[in-house]
Amino acid sequence: MYKNILVMTDFSEDSNYAAQVACEMAKKFEANLYILHVAHISGDFTILLDEHEYEDIKRRVDESIKKELSEMIKNVPCLKDIKYKHIVRRGIPYEEGLKEVKSGKYDLLVVGSHGKSNVTTFFYGSTTAKLTRRSPISVHMTRLKKRQDHIAAANK
Repeated sequence: MYKNILVMTDFSEDSNYAAQVACEMAKKFEANLYILHVAHISGDFTILLDEHEYEDIKRRVDESIKKELSEMIKNVPCLKDIKYKHIVRRGIPYEEGLKEVKSGKYDLLVVGSHGKSNVTTFFYGSTTAKLTRRSPISVHMTRLKKRQDHIAAANK
């Protein structure tokens, strides 16, 4: 059914769960798994920082991504059982996610319902919502059980 599955991560608990689900799907369908992380670094920083400062920030972000990816692998047991490719992009997460999706390599996108920043969702909408509305391929959105319980309690 699926041959190439893309999962987006911001290394949050929700995206770790999405990665676990995507990994299990990749195993079931014998599909290739790709893990995309978008480092939200704005090109506008170059106006405020000189070239060396900007490069230092990029280097520190790359080190942080490597560390967080290692943590994710520890927290997503399924990843130890399969081969996958990790992709890093820089920019606005939903824009870079859509660019990757539109490359034509994938037939399923897996995303968590919430990321690290719930405050920013209030101001400009969630990355997941934007990806779901604009994706030219199927999107599987995951939701952590504790979020399901919280929503159910709120709706009573």
